[in-house]
Amino acid sequence: MKTKVLYFIAFFLFVLQLAAQAQQNEQTPVPLQLGSFSTQYSYSPFSVNGKKMNIQQVGGALTLPVFYTMKDNKLDFLLAGIEYNGLFLSGLGSQFGGTQFNSFSVPITFQKSLSPKYALLATFIPTLSSDLKDISGEDMLYSAAVMLRIRKSATFSYSIGAAYSRQFFGNVLIPLVGIDWNISDRWTFSGTLPVSEKIKYKFSDKNFAGVNADFSIGGGSYRLSKKTGSDYLQVQQLRSSLFYEYVPAKNFSIQISAGYNFSQRLDRYTKDQKVGLVPYHDLNKRVPLAELKKTGVAFQTGINYRF
Repeated sequence: MKTKVLYFIAFFLFVLQLAAQAQQNEQTPVPLQLGSFSTQYSYSPFSVNGKKMNIQQVGGALTLPVFYTMKDNKLDFLLAGIEYNGLFLSGLGSQFGGTQFNSFSVPITFQKSLSPKYALLATFIPTLSSDLKDISGEDMLYSAAVMLRIRKSATFSYSIGAAYSRQFFGNVLIPLVGIDWNISDRWTFSGTLPVSEKIKYKFSDKNFAGVNADFSIGGGSYRLSKKTGSDYLQVQQLRSSLFYEYVPAKNFSIQISAGYNFSQRLDRYTKDQKVGLVPYHDLNKRVPLAELKKTGVAFQTGINYRF
């Protein structure tokens, strides 16, 4: 079961980030900060048989409010954005069909507040994901999610829902549970179980630190060019890390982290290696053309600006 989760859980990273942002936005007093810009870089070095290799990932996202209304403590909004993720392999040779892979997404998120306590959130994310050597409709992936957010108090809220995604290997349907909890004036816990969890401690208004557990870190899947027969590459990292966050201004933060990928793998499959519906059909029945499994350390830095 753990192996299945490692394969399909990454494809809802956009959905989970947007759902978490929506939870925070509804709690944000006027003036609202629904727009955001973020960028990040991660570096995962390792060695195989004495040969040094690494996986590098670069990402950037811009989210803008199309419209929003705030009335009687009920917030409705429509957000649209664009996100880029790049995957770069070094020292791995050509068995995975290349060394550079890219994805471009256009996430669209709508929230309708039913009352000050309940809000319905829907997200749709089309993604072009490939090596960009040739571009066609085969490069497209689609994800969507619907969640009901329930605000129990000023310090605790949770969300329940489901996410669907059409991937290169088939279709995915999973339940989602989000939590946003201000435990005390200094401790907070947030996450989408069992995908990612974060516990954070506040040293001051500018300094924070904590622990991340991410089961959906970067990569995802990419279609290779037609010269390869339109194979696809799948990347998975399961990571736990310590992070430090510095907030020089109220709407701007810088974060650095160091952790360990206690599961890290790359797999290349032919395009006919598909299953029906995950998690009801076994992804392990697929036979990879090439695979790499290697644990190792990981370092990441990023910035986030909200407006």
